[in-house]
Amino acid sequence: MKDKQLHLIWKASGYMDAQIIKNYLESFEIEVFDFEESVGKTYGFTSAPLGEVELYVRKDCAREAEEYMQRYLESRADIETETD
Repeated sequence: MKDKQLHLIWKASGYMDAQIIKNYLESFEIEVFDFEESVGKTYGFTSAPLGEVELYVRKDCAREAEEYMQRYLESRADIETETD
């Protein structure tokens, strides 16, 4: 995706991973655009380039979205640490 108004915020491994992140960011009223290969969703690919989903936000929201993503990744790491 080559749009100068958008900023890549996340490369998801499959449709479900993308929807989790998209819904998370949208809960903070950040508009998210997803781009993927249609064959990935059709066949349920979750790895390799065909399963990858790119999530973009508007450039003016990029910094805020990155801060929320940092929080998300930190909380995910905390959960993984607790289960070990």
